Amino acid sequence: MRSPALNKEKNMFLQASQITKSFDHEALFTDISLRLAATDRVALVGANGTGKSTLMNILLGSETPDSGVVSRAKDATIAHLNQQLITSPETVTTFLGASQPALTQLQAALHHCEDQMSATPTDLDKVLARYADLQQQFEEQGGYAFADRINTVMKGLALWPLRDSVVDQLSGGERMRVALAQLLLSDAAFFLLDEPTNHLDTDGIEWLEQFLLKGQAGYLVISHDRLFLDRVTTQTWEIEDGELVTYPGSYSHYVTLKAERIAQIQKDHDLQAKAIRKLKLQIRQYRQWGNESQNEKFFRKAKELEKRLAKIQVVTVPQPPRQRLHDVQTAGRSGNEVVIARNLSQAVGERVLFHDASFCLRRGARVAITGANGTGKTTLVKTMLGELAPASGTIRLGASVHVGYLPQNPQFADPQQRLLAYVLTFMPNEQAARQALARFGFYADDVARRLQDLSGGERIRLTLLQLFQKKINLLILDEPTNHLDIAAREEIEALLLDYTETLLIVSHDRYMLHKLCDQELHIADQTMTVRKWDK
Repeated sequence: MRSPALNKEKNMFLQASQITKSFDHEALFTDISLRLAATDRVALVGANGTGKSTLMNILLGSETPDSGVVSRAKDATIAHLNQQLITSPETVTTFLGASQPALTQLQAALHHCEDQMSATPTDLDKVLARYADLQQQFEEQGGYAFADRINTVMKGLALWPLRDSVVDQLSGGERMRVALAQLLLSDAAFFLLDEPTNHLDTDGIEWLEQFLLKGQAGYLVISHDRLFLDRVTTQTWEIEDGELVTYPGSYSHYVTLKAERIAQIQKDHDLQAKAIRKLKLQIRQYRQWGNESQNEKFFRKAKELEKRLAKIQVVTVPQPPRQRLHDVQTAGRSGNEVVIARNLSQAVGERVLFHDASFCLRRGARVAITGANGTGKTTLVKTMLGELAPASGTIRLGASVHVGYLPQNPQFADPQQRLLAYVLTFMPNEQAARQALARFGFYADDVARRLQDLSGGERIRLTLLQLFQKKINLLILDEPTNHLDIAAREEIEALLLDYTETLLIVSHDRYMLHKLCDQELHIADQTMTVRKWDK
């Protein structure tokens, strides 16, 4: 087991010793030990299914390990963001106001006094004195400043328009943002954050980055947003092959250090394998000499070497994620002008999304379509594909353009259909279909599953499988990395780096966009702007 190399003198806030956890008799992790100080800012990474959320729940105390001990400082106040939807019949503002129970109680007492004063009680002087005392306590404990904090957080997380909405009537993504706001307002000393950037647009993510960096709380964060991790964390811990491996520095530094570590392990493995082969050869030789000469000393020497061989702990090289995605086929060159818009305007009902937009995307362009949630990115794509008519103006595809399109939430015409049967509709050869499914992470046990039972990430992978069988020269991806772990994102990036035709991506994954794109089509304030990116 590889434990964090930490300064033992720093104030420990959370500590775990030899934690083991299994599901269905299969170990997630074994004998994990870790220490977290109140000021630590740590990224917890690892492939999907390695137990990141489980480890976080164990540290919180909401889940118990099979063995091992978790200890917390006596004054530890920990706030946890998970992926469970909150429920409440209250408005967003009222719900967030309850993030500080002591202030909520004082505020309720103030309201009670106000009700009493409006009823002109006989002991009015006593009620007034009580009211003045409560007001002083409320002010001293930051009650009035807390109201300003609520407004600031709601605006930063794009909840301000929803402030008077009932929590239970919000969408899942909106409720997740309310849960995040509640956590940020809690004044906890330490945050356990499981995918905090989900459901945030780029502006919201950047606001959250600044909030965390300026705050005093430490945190352990799980996220697939690599740029976010780069900006807000100073250590990276990875669950790898059931162990916890720790690295100093940001996510990008971790990538470099891990590559160096794997290279060294591979070198050690190769040297050890060479030494083992040499020992086995010597053992065979001594036994052969013993058999030929009937000399017992050769057999004794062979046994000594066998004992030495048995004591060797074999160096194991960590296995990279299984390669799933294949290359994108192209349909030959399109014309030089791929997407042409003239005085394009679009609206949803009475709300104008953008107006008088004119642009021309040329062959080979790699374009990030960006903008806050609700500005019209997906609407632009659907208008480009002819699924929606423009409010005014025109947009068209150029000559010899063949489109491949990944929608944000892939749907299937027959949700009851089995996986293999679905793939056979566009890949009639069953052996080829099974091989393609395996390349995209669907193996023998998966092919009989129904389409409706697939997770969000599995739906995206299956849609990509179908998409990549077509010959295309304009690839449009709407949030392609939603629900995907970092390994899968990097696999898609590697594949798309080799794609030579025109690429359009709608995504909040800034790390991926800056890696793959060379220009941006940005929508803000009902205006569309095309600008080059410096590489």
